[in-house]
Amino acid sequence: MYLSWLETNLLEAIQYPEGMKQVKASNIPVVPEDCILIPLFPLGALMPGEQMPLRIFEPRYKQMLDDCVLGNGMFGILPENPDSGRIRGWLSPSSFGCIAEISNLHEIGSNLHLTAIGITRFELLEVLEPALDAQDFGDAFPSVDELIEDFIGEIPDGKLYLRGVVRPIPPPSGSIEGERWNRLLVEWSQHIVSVASTFGGIELEQLDILEQLSSTFGNPTPDALFSAASSVVQDLDLQMTVLSTDKLDEIADVIETSIRNAQARLRFIGQMIEDTSIFEEE
Repeated sequence: MYLSWLETNLLEAIQYPEGMKQVKASNIPVVPEDCILIPLFPLGALMPGEQMPLRIFEPRYKQMLDDCVLGNGMFGILPENPDSGRIRGWLSPSSFGCIAEISNLHEIGSNLHLTAIGITRFELLEVLEPALDAQDFGDAFPSVDELIEDFIGEIPDGKLYLRGVVRPIPPPSGSIEGERWNRLLVEWSQHIVSVASTFGGIELEQLDILEQLSSTFGNPTPDALFSAASSVVQDLDLQMTVLSTDKLDEIADVIETSIRNAQARLRFIGQMIEDTSIFEEE
């Protein structure tokens, strides 16, 4: 492994989600057998099977990728949680995320490009803070080596990025009836048609959209529901449900709720557009 495993004392976190602890950068926590210690990239919700293109330009994440390549190639992607305070100036991560593996890593100019592929969900138990406080470098970033020089003497095992002790979450159990799945896809196809009409003045055939959705997502397997969730679930709390639940039907509930929420927003926007048009005519 690319990390040292040292026994340390843990510090209780302040303003952290229940069950999550914050650990000083100079300490490496004891990792339970059913957990792993991985780099954390607070970015957004990544679902198992989802592919997320990334462009890396910050020194902390360049160091993270170097460590991943030298280690097991995995890191954790998870949303930020603006309600949980900050860690040395950085927004805190949420309680649940997805382990990602690196694919198609290449360098273009001073940036690193890659595709992060979601592997399995996890619960974040402990956060190991970065060695340095957040700094605003503008457009002129120092090198990784220059930043390491600022802490290596006091924190030899420190990193520029967050790390976390995470517990992988097994795939959700249960099943979704075919009739319910078909209703969900029909409702989704209706919404897509409405969006195209409202914003683009484009008239789509619902049956064509439904056929495309059915072909893309197939049967209601966990992979299919995670893929659907990555497309329609935008609310942070609902994303946390998808990333944490052990029941497949709860993921279907979240997808249905997200589609209906989007439909309600679209109706509101459509009404505003209509009212504006009437006002302009008058």
